[in-house]
Amino acid sequence: MTDTPEGTEPSDVTDKGHSPMGGLSRLIHPSSPAVMLDEIDRMLVTLLAEDPRASHRKLAQRLNVSGPTVGDRIARLERLGVIRGYTVSVDWATLGLPVEVYIPIIIAPGADLERIVTDLKRIPELASLDVVTGVYDLMTRFRLRDHLHLQRLLLERIWPIDGLQRIETFLSLGAVDTGSLLERMMSPDTDLT
Repeated sequence: MTDTPEGTEPSDVTDKGHSPMGGLSRLIHPSSPAVMLDEIDRMLVTLLAEDPRASHRKLAQRLNVSGPTVGDRIARLERLGVIRGYTVSVDWATLGLPVEVYIPIIIAPGADLERIVTDLKRIPELASLDVVTGVYDLMTRFRLRDHLHLQRLLLERIWPIDGLQRIETFLSLGAVDTGSLLERMMSPDTDLT
């Protein structure tokens, strides 16, 4: 579904003809430098991703190292930014938000980028916001209850944001299990250099 905010004309999306992205560079979290990991580090990160609540003792047994070694390794990985936090995996449908919607956005030339990002971040249903290359400038993802919730999101929260040139709406039909990216990337067979 293609949506154009009221009062704007759709543009030729293959040629934006503007460069609104320059102002977004100060809003994007900078990439961290790569960190050298040995086999124990890789296995530790993989095990923690599988079970963030695993005890140091249990991890030490799985890795065949001491408990204090596990504690030191985890502290080092946290300091280096490899481990940025511990999360809970939530089944959003059980919380009444089964609908996942992707809304890519093209920003109008001269728009106030910081205000647009701030306005989007104020929407409670926003699950992610990425600056992207290609036809679109931003890719947003939202968690919603149903069609009515989507309608209200578009009409009351997104379209009123000044500076949006064009948006589209993509409904997710469901996720395909691709396995663990972390496990694949931490595999000793994967060359990360």
